Amino acid sequence: MKGLLVPAHVSRKNASARRVSAIAIGTLCLGVLVGGAAHAAGADRIVGPVDNAQRTALSGHRALWAQAKSDQGAVPADLPLAHLSLTLNRSPERQQAFDRYLQEQQDPASPNYHRWLTPAEIGERFGASQHDIDALSGWLGAQGLKVDAVASSRTRIHFSGSTANVGAAFGTELHYFQAGAEKRIANTDLPKIPAAFANAVQSVTGLSAIKLVPAHRMSAPRSAAIRQDAAPQPALTNCPPAGGPCSYAIFPADFSTIYDVPVLAQGIDGSGQTIAIVGRQRVYNPDIQNFQSKAGLATKYPTVIVPTTGTDPGAPASTCSTTGTPSCSKPSAAVADQGEATLDVQRASSVAPGAAIDLIVSTTTNNMDGVFIAMDYAIDTNPVPAKILSISFASCEADATSGNATYLDNYFSQAAMEGISVFVASGDGGVAGCASLDSTPTTTERVSTNLLCSSGHVTCVGGTEFADRSNPGMYWGSNGPGYGSALGYIPEGAWNEPLSATGASQVAASGGGVSAFIPTPSWQAGPGVPGRLGRYTPDVSFASSIREGYFTCIAAQGGSCVVGSDGQFHYLGSGGTSASTPSMAGIAALLNQKTGSAQANLNPRLYALAATPANGVFHDVTVDSSGVGSCTPSTPSMCNNSTPGPSGLSGGLQGYAVGPGYDQVTGLGSIDVSKLLAAWGNGSGTSVNLNQHGMTGSWANPATSGQGLVMEVDPDFYGTGTGLLFAGWYTYDVTAPGGQRWYTIQGQVSAASPSSTMPIYLTQGGRFASSLATTTAPVGQATIQFSDCTHGSLNYTFSDGSGRSGTIPLSRLDSNVTCGQTGNNGSAASDYLLAGAWADIGTSGQGLVLDINPLQNLLFAGWYTFATNAGQGSGAAGQNWYTLQAIFTPGSTSSTNIGIYNTTGGVFNQAATTSTVPVGSASLVFHSCNSATLSYAFTAGANAGASGSLNLSRIGPMPAGCTL
Repeated sequence: MKGLLVPAHVSRKNASARRVSAIAIGTLCLGVLVGGAAHAAGADRIVGPVDNAQRTALSGHRALWAQAKSDQGAVPADLPLAHLSLTLNRSPERQQAFDRYLQEQQDPASPNYHRWLTPAEIGERFGASQHDIDALSGWLGAQGLKVDAVASSRTRIHFSGSTANVGAAFGTELHYFQAGAEKRIANTDLPKIPAAFANAVQSVTGLSAIKLVPAHRMSAPRSAAIRQDAAPQPALTNCPPAGGPCSYAIFPADFSTIYDVPVLAQGIDGSGQTIAIVGRQRVYNPDIQNFQSKAGLATKYPTVIVPTTGTDPGAPASTCSTTGTPSCSKPSAAVADQGEATLDVQRASSVAPGAAIDLIVSTTTNNMDGVFIAMDYAIDTNPVPAKILSISFASCEADATSGNATYLDNYFSQAAMEGISVFVASGDGGVAGCASLDSTPTTTERVSTNLLCSSGHVTCVGGTEFADRSNPGMYWGSNGPGYGSALGYIPEGAWNEPLSATGASQVAASGGGVSAFIPTPSWQAGPGVPGRLGRYTPDVSFASSIREGYFTCIAAQGGSCVVGSDGQFHYLGSGGTSASTPSMAGIAALLNQKTGSAQANLNPRLYALAATPANGVFHDVTVDSSGVGSCTPSTPSMCNNSTPGPSGLSGGLQGYAVGPGYDQVTGLGSIDVSKLLAAWGNGSGTSVNLNQHGMTGSWANPATSGQGLVMEVDPDFYGTGTGLLFAGWYTYDVTAPGGQRWYTIQGQVSAASPSSTMPIYLTQGGRFASSLATTTAPVGQATIQFSDCTHGSLNYTFSDGSGRSGTIPLSRLDSNVTCGQTGNNGSAASDYLLAGAWADIGTSGQGLVLDINPLQNLLFAGWYTFATNAGQGSGAAGQNWYTLQAIFTPGSTSSTNIGIYNTTGGVFNQAATTSTVPVGSASLVFHSCNSATLSYAFTAGANAGASGSLNLSRIGPMPAGCTL
């Protein structure tokens, strides 16, 4: 690599000079993969005539519980069915544009940052074409079905009709099936649609029922005393007068102390925010008033909304019987649903007392759960009623279909684009997400997550349990103002209560695991994340134990909180992940108020914050913090979410263990709320440390096609705190016929600044795999700035006479491995340290940049070079670049069958229709961290027939810790 010009202040050694060109090709492959057209095309998905005789089956539409052995016979032909839906596919162009806009909404450097859309705007920009909607609506009508509505987002068509017409339309019978203790409706065969609709229809929903259960637990009524002078006695810390262990309940003041919620004096109370809670029953307003009175909060009732498509559940219950069934201790299903709504309202309103609460309710109507009816209202009403949505219900994913999962993911992605932060309970069945929570565990429980948590567009909230039994006096005192008795943060383990108060086996633990249907989101990475098997849950957790349950007032379950003539009042202790979920919704209201904006999907930022443990945002839940002396994964305890057997701790289903970083029991852990609020804005501030190898990787603007940057940072290259940054900018000429271009950017970066200004260089005059001398000269200036480990921007100004200038928003295109906001996050770097600039010194001004990501098992390489017929007079037009991409097995020293790709048709910093085609294959063998061999053979394109090998050397110093 000869003839490369490098400014004197950069040239610490010759090796660093050689590496400038090597970095130039950068993130080609990643940019090629994610790039796409800037404007969504509204192409019709239905073409040609519709022939009812030519059918195609919709896969993934048979409920597993609908087995022949449980078939109870056909549903009456005249039974009306409503709330059925066709979910529509967007055209590939519109789906790419939709995904890209979601990314831009969370990118501080994008002009679309936090530009939330209404449901109607989503429909106009990204929905199905009117032609397709008309064609499908017409077909439904021709089958004797009624089109009830088209979703504002234009991705769902709601319809209804008789069982006979529905079955005939989709080529399947509808039968009753015994599912546990109840009968449910389901289709007996895969539904079929005309083949002409295959590209337009994603799924049909409503043929089989999705069972939702509230994810909460209630204790038996507990008593507390108030003195005649109204001064609090030990009430929420209950200590028997005759001695013995005290019992505790979490009052709002306790939650604020334990999780460091800002005091109201700071003015952060959720004012100006609205939290939507979905449910199936109304609340009894005196319960809300009594709760708020005891907590020292102003009386503030929720606004109850019953969607016009739903059914009003009627007046709430206000009393209960102490005998018989149902009773105070064994409530009816309706009262249990009322208890869920009451708990949710009390938890959310106590964390964010200034926020308004919308309680959106409907009973189950025509085979559609009322929760889904309420959810549809919260997400597809134009405009949406709230920017925060709390869902405290769970459904067994193992019993569901892929159609169910995509249907829900469609809803939740829409919510994210509207700016809605959605929170869902992880479930109370531990690893056995299908377990019945009201009966003795069986020996045939199944591993499953909560279906509603499977979407990456929701924050899934799990449960913890306080590890305070050995020394409760260290963490609890006597009651103070607002009945608060917690002294500070209490160490936590997994919420797992495998035995009831009577010693009987029960399933009561934090739900978690991995989705069988939804892939791992790109942001779900970092220490503890198991890999890329699917969407892992939960994301965060809070206290959920019944042992130290949340203070709750529900008259219909014997806990009215009304003080009797004896100075006693009765309350309930509530637990389960449906207690932690509305608590997180309240925290989101505080966050939205502090930032002045809705935040939508919190997950990308939460995982980015977790990459820097020094910020103190998360309380990491580990075996040590759980207090379990010897953690046996197969035995349910506070170190896991395993379940017990029918008669004791043994014989149950082995779950997941807690551990450092992320785990599938408590997620990232619980949250220090004040530190979360303080750190949240730093993502767009000035504290990111650029002097770390973790900034190395692939970066691009998803809105442009097949172009971006690859960066490599050598920390402390110039001394402590000052590193060297090389960036390869792969792009195109200003017109498509001009072909490919690449530039290099290089300069110093500081641990004290999130930005750096440095020259842009152009290298030209080379020839493919040749030692022909090249020249390198500055052609402009760039300022690279980063808001965090996954977002940044490139501001460029060219001085080559082209007049080009502008700003490019940058997003990291693969998972962050070792970057932390203030420096290396401590993650094992593994093969990531092989990433960087490599070149064969026998060729001039050309080489490769490797991007190896052990979290995703991916190898990408940008091969920057020149055309085979280029030379000294070819200028920039002689440049050429390829991308190499393959699966890379962690720990391996070689990779074969690596595809070589060529991309054409792009335009400099613009969206354009590009074409990426395979032109050959390669193999790569690492001999050490500094030496490798690339063998290549071209089968197509300008280099067809060419083959050979490059003896690669790392350009620059080997990263500390690299071993092979």
